[in-house]
Amino acid sequence: MSLARLGFVPVLGLLPLLGFGCSDPAPPTPRGAFTLSFVGGGSTCNTTGHGANLGVVSQDRKDEVLADGDGAVVECDVSGSGSFSVSGRARDTANAEEIQVTIDGITPQASQAEPATGYISFSSARTGGEVFVSDPDDPCRFWFTPGSQQGVDAGKIWAVFECPRMLNEGYVCSIRGGVLAFDSCGI
Repeated sequence: MSLARLGFVPVLGLLPLLGFGCSDPAPPTPRGAFTLSFVGGGSTCNTTGHGANLGVVSQDRKDEVLADGDGAVVECDVSGSGSFSVSGRARDTANAEEIQVTIDGITPQASQAEPATGYISFSSARTGGEVFVSDPDDPCRFWFTPGSQQGVDAGKIWAVFECPRMLNEGYVCSIRGGVLAFDSCGI
């Protein structure tokens, strides 16, 4: 009888270890990058034109896309198939430059002639921390440069954009030459 009990001791001793292999792996850390020119049109914009960026991204290259926690706060979700919904936030913790993006529907075929529309909010030290939001009557435009590696798929987007009217308490500025990249989003 004591031999039968001894046969169960090694098996019972391994049971706690078997539970460690059954958990889901940690989700990937969201990553993001952006670059843009925040410009004004004379007396309607209360900030002088300036560039802002997080990481290093352009129409042609993604050289540095920062992970959440690596000098940046990055939150994003890119979901769908065929048409994708995008929400993202990227903040440079050292320079206080932040962009928030919402695109309700963008397809891989979005072009400059037929862009997707969406909304952006932007703030930086140069805006005095004031948040500028895109005009709901003249939203931002998002598209992919032909022949580039830009695109959208579940969990990721790399696109160019412009916002003709960025508003803050009567001031009107714009964003030109914008590029954004998010990946490892909501997967």
